[in-house]
Amino acid sequence: MDHIGSIFYCIYLPLTTIFTLLYSCFLVALAPLLHLASYALSAALLPVKFLAKFETLYIYLGVAAVIGLLTGAILYVSSSILMSIFNLASTTVKQTPDSAKAVRGYINMESAWQSLSSRGEGVRLGREFSLERQFTERQAKNDGRLPEQGLSSQTILEEDDSDDF
Repeated sequence: MDHIGSIFYCIYLPLTTIFTLLYSCFLVALAPLLHLASYALSAALLPVKFLAKFETLYIYLGVAAVIGLLTGAILYVSSSILMSIFNLASTTVKQTPDSAKAVRGYINMESAWQSLSSRGEGVRLGREFSLERQFTERQAKNDGRLPEQGLSSQTILEEDDSDDF
């Protein structure tokens, strides 16, 4: 048995020596290419190295996004449950008239609105014209002058303090 091991050693030794010599020559011949490839790989990984500096920021923003999504989902589910419990389902109301009479009324209203706006008469809606304003306008028409507009007509005069410090 001892002779078989020495036979394999004698066969194996020259083969390993030849392959080691060829591998070393191959590495020496490719050394400039390997050096260039390592620099190219370093340049290609430079953006990744730069982005790795912001790893904590990515973790923070990622956790914030997950928490926001979970909170939004929980709020959506809870609001939909509450709406179904209290029968608060929103219904859309059509703004179209239902009958021919309503259509004629709508057309008459539109034509009246257009005739008022074409004559230059303003349509007064809401509570923006109070009694005081109407009174000042009528008084101005009677006097022949226009009422003052803006902040100067609303100036509040202060009284002098009688306290002497």
